[in-house]
Amino acid sequence: MLGEEQTFLAQELARIIHQFWRVGRQHNSRLGIRRSEFMLLVALVRCNSPDSQGIKISELSTQMQITPAGITHAVNSLEEGGYVKRLADPTDRRVVLVKATAKGEQVVECLQAEHLETLRGLVGFLGEQDSKELIRLFASALTYLEERRHHDGDKSQT
Repeated sequence: MLGEEQTFLAQELARIIHQFWRVGRQHNSRLGIRRSEFMLLVALVRCNSPDSQGIKISELSTQMQITPAGITHAVNSLEEGGYVKRLADPTDRRVVLVKATAKGEQVVECLQAEHLETLRGLVGFLGEQDSKELIRLFASALTYLEERRHHDGDKSQT
């Protein structure tokens, strides 16, 4: 493939990926929740259990690969909306834990169900064969991007 054609295709790919992100942001924004906040809420719901006391911001930061300041900012916003709550660690009062509220769990469940229904609609629109091809292409692209990230990480350590 010639360099100009490769550049053109890369630009088209960037444009369409941007449009996907924009549509996704619009979906969550109707609730006043940014995408990053929703992803944080999903992570909190996943670690919620009846006996869970919550999770430290530092652990969330590591898990989500976001700075502690970024996590704190998102937690502040989600707490204002009633989606999460801060709790004192029962073993160390200096430590603050974060836990999803029932409202936060309901929002995650609702948005995930809506998202799945949207994707079911997409599968119906594309048909079985094109849906399988899209899955194959996304999986292949993800493999490339993960290998590239790993390779780039190796270069930065030398």
